[in-house]
Amino acid sequence: MSREIQSSIIQKSVEVINLLARHRGRLSQTEIAQTTGFNKSSTHRILSILIGQELVEYDERDRTYSTGPLLISWARSAWEKMDLSLVKDQDLRDLATDTKMNVALAVRVEQTVTFTRANIPHPYRLAVKVGGQSELHNTAVGKVFLAHMTEEQLDAYFEVAELEKFTETTLTSRGEIEAGLGEIREMGYAVSDREEFYQVVGIAAPIFDHDRRILAAISLWVPLRNASLQDLLACAPTLLKKTGEISARFGQLTIG
Repeated sequence: MSREIQSSIIQKSVEVINLLARHRGRLSQTEIAQTTGFNKSSTHRILSILIGQELVEYDERDRTYSTGPLLISWARSAWEKMDLSLVKDQDLRDLATDTKMNVALAVRVEQTVTFTRANIPHPYRLAVKVGGQSELHNTAVGKVFLAHMTEEQLDAYFEVAELEKFTETTLTSRGEIEAGLGEIREMGYAVSDREEFYQVVGIAAPIFDHDRRILAAISLWVPLRNASLQDLLACAPTLLKKTGEISARFGQLTIG
């Protein structure tokens, strides 16, 4: 096999993996082909290779594809190298028990957030799964990361960000988004009010290291059929207490 063909397969494989990681649900082969622009046979060949390497998972029941266990394992290994193993699964369980809300841990990967762990007492079919990605501008965890960026980082982000309008309440201009970043830093947490999904609200708070650099963020979120935004906001002190405790494990002594 020539280097050109190998390079083409690698590029196409990365594009398929990236598509599946970013998409909120599972995709059919036809949907993958239409989105990537690959022909049917090329799409089938790439998917077969990725399934064989456990980078993609195939569900025979509805003939759809999603990210595979090896990809998630790689991601977990990378996150653990950042010492995020200091964030215990019990932390997420405690938050879910104490607040009765869904809980998720997220890290920033370039211009998106990636969800690494979760505890979901209130499932929602469109919610991003563990290993999936969401945008920064319309999620509570994403806004937390934006609020703690430098001016140079914000400039770089807004230069490439598409700022897609997901719902009627999604903010899609740099001015609107930046106007709220100071309040996020002051309150210690960010709010997403039906900005990613019309029936979902969320709040999120940062986890800092000893130099007060943001390492990750924890969100509480819930479908509106289960609780209101006011119910969720009442859980903010509990969330801040937990993220403060976790930040202390990384040597962060002063939170807030």
